[in-house]
Amino acid sequence: MRREKSRKILRLRRTTIILVAFSAGILVGRAATKEKPDFSGVWTSTAGSAGLARGGGAAASLGSGWGESFVITQDADALLLERTFFTRADLQPSMRFRFALDGSESRNTVLMGRGIQVQVSTAVWEGDHLVITTVFTEPHAIEGQPITSRVKQTLSLQPPSPGRAAWPPSLVVETIRHGVLGGPSSKTRTVYTRD
Repeated sequence: MRREKSRKILRLRRTTIILVAFSAGILVGRAATKEKPDFSGVWTSTAGSAGLARGGGAAASLGSGWGESFVITQDADALLLERTFFTRADLQPSMRFRFALDGSESRNTVLMGRGIQVQVSTAVWEGDHLVITTVFTEPHAIEGQPITSRVKQTLSLQPPSPGRAAWPPSLVVETIRHGVLGGPSSKTRTVYTRD
């Protein structure tokens, strides 16, 4: 009788341990496969959202570096950003940037004042934030040697304020421009609303 009771208790403990381990595995799996935010949409900056530059002065109009409005299309592999920079009279197409979402390098070519500029970017997820680091290389205006600068843009979705739960979230782009030629770095924060 005692032996049978001990066996039942032992089986119950084993079953409990197996169920706890199985449940923990499911929870870890769900956390690991949590969906990343989708930044797709037509985004327009809100007034006065650029924040302060280093030193506490008013920020320059650089903002996020992507202008006042742009369109993002996102799938599992890449984030595509398109913005209008030139006017119709310039006869230039919209600027298009593709950022691979697997951490590999993305190369985007931009035709600007000094000619063609290749921008090398990497995009990595940090939780529910997407961090895009871009390296620009261009010739020094006087000396001709290449100058390299780096810009880090962190994208996140900000939930609507209390009382506006039905509103869509805002897109926040925090941008750090690392100093070039010994100059200071700057940081801006631009908030966009979805049109």
